[in-house]
Amino acid sequence: MDKGKQLDSWKEIAAYLNRNVRTCWLWERDLGLPVHRLDGSPKARVFAYTAELDAWREEKGQLPGNAESGNNGVEASSQPPTPPAPVTVRRSARAWIVAALVGGPVLAAAAAVLIVWHFHPAPKPAVGRFTIKVEPGYWLAGWTMEMQRPSRTAMAISNDGSFIVYSAIEENPGPKATPRLYMRRMDQSKSVPIAGTEGGINPFLSPNGKWVGFWTSSKEGTIPFPPSSSESVLWTGGTLKKVPVEGGVPHSLCETASAWLFGAAWGPDIVFTEGEATGLSRISADGGKPESLTTPDPKREEYSHRLPSWLPDGKAVLYTVMKNGWDIKPALALLRLDTRESRVLIQDAADGRYIRSGHLVFLQRGTLMAVRFDLARREVLGPPFPLVDNVMQAFSGSSDYNTDAGQFSISDTGTLIYAPGGVVPRKRNSLVWVDQKGIEKPVTDMKFPFSSPRLSPDGRRIAFHADGVWVYDLSTGTNMPLTTEGGAYPIWSPDGKRLLFSLNNYLVVNLFWQAADASSAMERLTTSTHNQWSGSWSADGKTVAFVDWLGSNADIFMLDVPSRRVTQFLDTPFNEMYPDFSPDGRWLAYTSDETKQEEVYVRPFPGPGLRHPVSTDGGVMPLWAKDGKRLFYRRRDQVWAVDIHTDGGFSTGKPRLLYERPGYGFGDPTRTWDLSFDGRRFLMVKYEQRDPTPVTEMVLVEDWFEELKRLSPSGKK
Repeated sequence: MDKGKQLDSWKEIAAYLNRNVRTCWLWERDLGLPVHRLDGSPKARVFAYTAELDAWREEKGQLPGNAESGNNGVEASSQPPTPPAPVTVRRSARAWIVAALVGGPVLAAAAAVLIVWHFHPAPKPAVGRFTIKVEPGYWLAGWTMEMQRPSRTAMAISNDGSFIVYSAIEENPGPKATPRLYMRRMDQSKSVPIAGTEGGINPFLSPNGKWVGFWTSSKEGTIPFPPSSSESVLWTGGTLKKVPVEGGVPHSLCETASAWLFGAAWGPDIVFTEGEATGLSRISADGGKPESLTTPDPKREEYSHRLPSWLPDGKAVLYTVMKNGWDIKPALALLRLDTRESRVLIQDAADGRYIRSGHLVFLQRGTLMAVRFDLARREVLGPPFPLVDNVMQAFSGSSDYNTDAGQFSISDTGTLIYAPGGVVPRKRNSLVWVDQKGIEKPVTDMKFPFSSPRLSPDGRRIAFHADGVWVYDLSTGTNMPLTTEGGAYPIWSPDGKRLLFSLNNYLVVNLFWQAADASSAMERLTTSTHNQWSGSWSADGKTVAFVDWLGSNADIFMLDVPSRRVTQFLDTPFNEMYPDFSPDGRWLAYTSDETKQEEVYVRPFPGPGLRHPVSTDGGVMPLWAKDGKRLFYRRRDQVWAVDIHTDGGFSTGKPRLLYERPGYGFGDPTRTWDLSFDGRRFLMVKYEQRDPTPVTEMVLVEDWFEELKRLSPSGKK
């Protein structure tokens, strides 16, 4: 007997029957749909023959429509019930129809129905939406950022749509928890861990779906996810690896000097980005030495090339171009591998991928967009249009986690999987006074993304940053933006007439200043190729101490304000941060990690002289008392004080704990708190307490290309 064509997956079986995969699963279980398995076990790969399906369909007659609910970790969305689709009758049934026409009214009526079914064209597959739950007790992992959201893409679907791979870590992870990869086949009810992927994040699949690539970090310490703002872990690099999707011994492809991966994709080779301000690299799928493909060009306002994705011909790569580490309006570019020429395709687009419908899809601040694309000419056709809103995308105040990566993946067969969540909403922080016993009082009832407040010398205004530099007037309660082009860590000139700040809108962060009343234009003070962060202004107004990132180290430099000349104050192999001048300008407090943990020290200014230890068990963000006789500093949620003696030299008392209270602004590389005008209270930011929103489920959309056609402005591919 001719069995007809062999169908080799649930996807092919569902397409042949004009139903979704879930419906076919239920038909096999409840109605005996003739589905075979390679080794006879329930977990084996499935196949079916079209002739057997036709015969079964004829036997069953009219069948119900698509399943709308389920269990075992797959749940249909609350969509209106799909009406039963007509059954297409094959050639073998035609003789029975003819016989029915002469066999009596009842059979004739039945035959008439079947004739209508036969000549009625088969409907297009219905778009099915389902929920895929992450392994119970786990959530998606990928260098978790604020609110426990992954900052790296944590999911990938195979080209044939038959399985997904995702990275997950146990919920509320402790210091010994590590992420790993899991695989979920579409014809299975549960996910299974992939052996050999312990510590792995950022999964990406080989084109044939037989291998999965991933990245693991190397570090000193045991914390497998980004530390909190008050902890330190030394990250020393990472490793790009691959393993069979069924699990096994992992193959190390290459070591990375950077501790951060910013995307990877597998085509003829593997293309990836290691490091925040770097370009694309390529490596053979067998491993070896990476080859550099691109380098960000400052003349073209390029800070980073990241989130690569192959075009299907293997001759070009899409990637995201960022102007700085906080760019929320990057560009989507294309690199031709034969000529190494690159050009921008779309502005205000991130994490772009080509899909088989003939479109480029990309994210725009949490909305999945699409635009038609001519693959042969590599040109965009027409304007972009929105497809899916509320897709999770990694925007963060920290450039290490502000990757712009989206939590979505699309198969060649038109199945979309994504995590909802959009972008992290702006914080609603509070400005507060906290006395030296830890008693808190609000500065204002206003809720705003306050950060790094500094009190003016006359005590009447507060400068802070929130997507730019702002000034809050304590007497009038007005809150006004000073800059419209960014800016961070503002510090007041001693006369209160100017604000100096770091600006990140010029590829690297340099120092700028502007009149505090906005009566004059912003002016650039330094032109370094390194990131520079404003720290402290000496009382005589002549010198500004700031932090300069030299390669992987942070050192303290001085800006001579009248001449604009920059000199290095400390040059060591360690990280020195948080510079703060004493009120008389004779001493500089700062922190160093030379003992493997950050401690507070004081040196004479302008020097020379010995350094003097201040803290004894860790400390950051030193802050001088108004009279210069005490130093305050912070250690995690604690505030400490140390008496300072400078008559006849320099000496310190024993550090003493003032109070311990959680929830106040913390950051680096300069201090994020200040003193009141009378010196009795601290000016601090009280963080909004937001509940974590980790990803515990994903949305699966079958036959999503049909939805794309419907939403396309032309209504066509």
